[in-house]
Amino acid sequence: MSKKSGLGKGLSALIPDSTSSQGGDLVDTNRFEQDPFVIPGTELREVPLGDIERNPYQPRTVFDDEKLSELTTSVKEVGVLQPILLREQNDHYELIAGERRWLAARRAGLSSIPAVVRRIQDIESFEQAIIENLHREDLNPIDEAVAFHRLMDEFSMTQQQVAERVGRSRSAVANSLRLLQLSPDVQRLIMDGALSAGHARCLAGVNDIKIQEKLASRVISEALSVRQLESIVNDLNDEDNYASKERVVSGTSVKEAAYLEVEKVLSEKFDTKVSVVSRGKKGRLVIEFADQDDLQRIFNILE
Repeated sequence: MSKKSGLGKGLSALIPDSTSSQGGDLVDTNRFEQDPFVIPGTELREVPLGDIERNPYQPRTVFDDEKLSELTTSVKEVGVLQPILLREQNDHYELIAGERRWLAARRAGLSSIPAVVRRIQDIESFEQAIIENLHREDLNPIDEAVAFHRLMDEFSMTQQQVAERVGRSRSAVANSLRLLQLSPDVQRLIMDGALSAGHARCLAGVNDIKIQEKLASRVISEALSVRQLESIVNDLNDEDNYASKERVVSGTSVKEAAYLEVEKVLSEKFDTKVSVVSRGKKGRLVIEFADQDDLQRIFNILE
């Protein structure tokens, strides 16, 4: 049997040869591209929006209102082009994937929506909702961590099992779960996009919640890069007493006059910012450069 190629694989091909339409009218399959693979127990229907309820296992909690408004406008003009994924639950349907399309269709005033209806269990519903969002990169780092934790907590899965089910490495799942140790305020900044995933992973290496929050504020106010934050956290971990840690966190660490003089002289020599980081009798010299050409310029001076 020859395969037909094209986008949209896994949608229309999910439709078995059936003439029954229990709980909703079957959609004309010619509207969607064909695929040679068929999943048993699956139908494509036009389902009334009032019969659909939100998935309690939906891992995504934050939706961009501007993007949702744009999608609503598109739905008003051309309708819903890609079916959502549902499962039948007694007298209603439960949403598995496609919540933005469902919300946009409701805002657009549609009465029904095309949907793939699949007979699956709770854990499958949760897994498919997670995977759909991961593939679209729609989950923020905290929602992703919460989803992994729920798989472990509610379905007694190990980190390795979670990694295998969602197509991630075990270390990636472990690093994601560490974000749940961050303070609620820092987690909210991550969910709002004020802190990147890289910043989040770096802050997860700090055990003190108050220090986490102070460093998060510095990242935002000073526009610190992930590399800069890593450097601060490394300095923080090298300090032995609380007073020293506070100076590192606040960025007000008092340097000896000799170090300041070295920074001044070298900064003038290399025409760039030079920092001396002292750790007792040891330390390191940091010479900043703007790009590869600037690095070559500094290297030529060193020669």
